[in-house]
Amino acid sequence: MKKRSFEIRHFRRDIMGVALVVAALIIGAVTYMASQVQRDISEQYIFDATRRASAEFLAMQHSITASMGLVREWGESGLVSLEKPKGLKNLLWPIFGKEELLSGISIADTQGRSYFILPDGTERKPSEAKGYDARERPWFGPALETDGVYWSEQYLFHTLQQVGVSASTAYSPKNGKGKTVVSFDILLPDLYRKIQKMAPSTNSKIFVFRRDELLLLPESIAEYSDFISIDSVTNSLIRSMHQSWQSDRKTRHEAVSLLHEGEVWWCGFEPLESTHDSVWIGVMVPESDIISDIGRRHALIWIFGMGVVLIAFSGAFWLMGRINRSLADVDILDVVDSPDTIHALIAKGENRSIEFKSTLRMNLHSKKPGKEIEIAWLKGVAGFLNTDGGTLLVGVTDEGEITGIERDVFENEDKCQLHFKNLIATHIGAEMSKHIRFQLVLVEGKTVGVVHCARSSEPIFLKNGNKEAFYIRNGPSSDELPVSKALQYIKQRK
Repeated sequence: MKKRSFEIRHFRRDIMGVALVVAALIIGAVTYMASQVQRDISEQYIFDATRRASAEFLAMQHSITASMGLVREWGESGLVSLEKPKGLKNLLWPIFGKEELLSGISIADTQGRSYFILPDGTERKPSEAKGYDARERPWFGPALETDGVYWSEQYLFHTLQQVGVSASTAYSPKNGKGKTVVSFDILLPDLYRKIQKMAPSTNSKIFVFRRDELLLLPESIAEYSDFISIDSVTNSLIRSMHQSWQSDRKTRHEAVSLLHEGEVWWCGFEPLESTHDSVWIGVMVPESDIISDIGRRHALIWIFGMGVVLIAFSGAFWLMGRINRSLADVDILDVVDSPDTIHALIAKGENRSIEFKSTLRMNLHSKKPGKEIEIAWLKGVAGFLNTDGGTLLVGVTDEGEITGIERDVFENEDKCQLHFKNLIATHIGAEMSKHIRFQLVLVEGKTVGVVHCARSSEPIFLKNGNKEAFYIRNGPSSDELPVSKALQYIKQRK
């Protein structure tokens, strides 16, 4: 114990020295960071702005999809029916109040009947117009073949005679024949004016482009109301930004900077579709719009620098606590077990640090060795390693009765030890044996397997075939954590 105390004092002295050195290094690093912060902040600013613009677009898209799903449910229940068009206005017109981008709602069936309503409440029956057949419109056929919502490419609207896109879905009406398709129409100028409002600053710009070299620019809306070729774009800044995206796939999800007419511009790119990357949004911000935020960030960095010494010393004390706990964990493996210590453990009952198992491999019901028996106690070992350590007693029933490991029918103790070692190597990892000690103790004429587990600083996963699972102790049981919670637990445990 004197040697252990000396080691702890030695560790404390060294850690405090390291803390002083680290504090000095961090202060130097903070000074350097302050000089480089402008670029880092600019990158983060444009990254966040691009993600926000993309997220707002997707939220808008999801809202329209949800409203369309509501109309589809009405149609399937018979509320929306082309056989009774008089009631359609009362149902559909309120949707325009919720979805401000909608320029029209169309409903058509496979029999050729159709209905159309405008935001002002005007109703029309396009099917009565000469030469019009909704079944030939770009939104009708694909919707019949799509499970969910189909988003069309841009096309010329028949009624409004303007370019836009449509979201459509098909359903089978209640007590009706064939199928019916409902379509929500959105004019491209309205859509991209909405997107332009997502710009993060006064002088920033947003443009939308596709992999086929077509773009839609804010300044082109009034003139073209459509995508235009990159070759037709006269704005050299946009051409340069698009070239950066096109030339290097690695930068497609990163911020890039360009010098244009004496000013640095930052640009970020983000796909507008979650399933594939055919349409992208580009956000461009002049660095001068970002600089106003840098002064405040500089102040925060220097505040961080002033507090870094305190953080370093706090970290030192925290690390000393971990070392002390690690040294204490080693004590678990230094224990020499005796019948008295086994009785004392049994008297405590199963809890967070103690577990009983009747056998190491034998299924007492089938009287045959079973893999499920081995996995059951291995879960307990993994749980101890991932929590605060503990002891597994094999040959003891859940009620605390000592039945002995003899029921596993090993030829001798060496065979038992080897079987245990092999299972640990296969399911937990041979390198983790340093945290585990297995010994056999004779108690009341019966052999009890004692597995002492120290807390592991590394996360332990239990392997079973092609699967891996993460277990922790929760009271007297070992619980499996799903991946998300396991990652969170491991992060907090460090």
